[in-house]
Amino acid sequence: MGGGILSGLPYTWEEGLVILGLTLVLFVLAIAVSIFKRIGIAKEYTIALIRGSVQLFFTAGILYLLFEFEWWYYPIWLMLIAMILMGGYTSAKRASKMPGAYKVTTPSILIGGTIVLLILWITGAMPSEPQFIIPLSGMVFGNSMTICSLALNRLIREFETNRPSLETMLSLGATPKEAMEEFARMSVKAALIPNIDSLKTLGIIFIPGAMAGLLIAGTNPILAAEYQIIVFLMILCGGLITSLIAVYLARGMLFTKAYQIAEWI
Repeated sequence: MGGGILSGLPYTWEEGLVILGLTLVLFVLAIAVSIFKRIGIAKEYTIALIRGSVQLFFTAGILYLLFEFEWWYYPIWLMLIAMILMGGYTSAKRASKMPGAYKVTTPSILIGGTIVLLILWITGAMPSEPQFIIPLSGMVFGNSMTICSLALNRLIREFETNRPSLETMLSLGATPKEAMEEFARMSVKAALIPNIDSLKTLGIIFIPGAMAGLLIAGTNPILAAEYQIIVFLMILCGGLITSLIAVYLARGMLFTKAYQIAEWI
């Protein structure tokens, strides 16, 4: 076996297909346990694996061509726009109770992710090459999407639970901003807790994806650790900005122009 020096793996992609086929025993084992214990994930797991594999290999093919394309900076804009639109659409679906949620999620993900990527580019943490721009953009927009969904769902739940107290504050003369301020802070904090918890256990309970990938590629462990911290800073900052913008924009959806709570809640 002989993978390339840059591959980080001791085998070629053709040999990797054979190894992938052999490791499907893990899939068979999971399906067998699911059926035996009547867990009920066999069908969903199978569909998810097929769908995910097709999408992943399709993306890999596009990236392979893009890395070899001399004018890569033209199509890369299309990929970034697609990431933002898909992230906004997916996040809006998760906040399905909110009508027109994409008007909140899409600009929030766009602004939060773009600010972070610009900082990475200015500081030199993200070189102007497709093999850096695409994966880092995917991590930023993907995590911003998840955090945006968590923040909006928590905010909607807080409104549903605390509607009487919100209406009382409004009736006493509070503005929508003042009435929802505490719930907005709680929603942003709750959305960031999973990432903060991951940061606390970084390197002890698990080696995260970016560092693991760099180690497999043969990168110096110290450099890999440095870059992993950069990735977490990127994710947390992007998520914080995105969630703050999301709860701000959501105000117009949660209240009417007459300073009343929207009927859909």
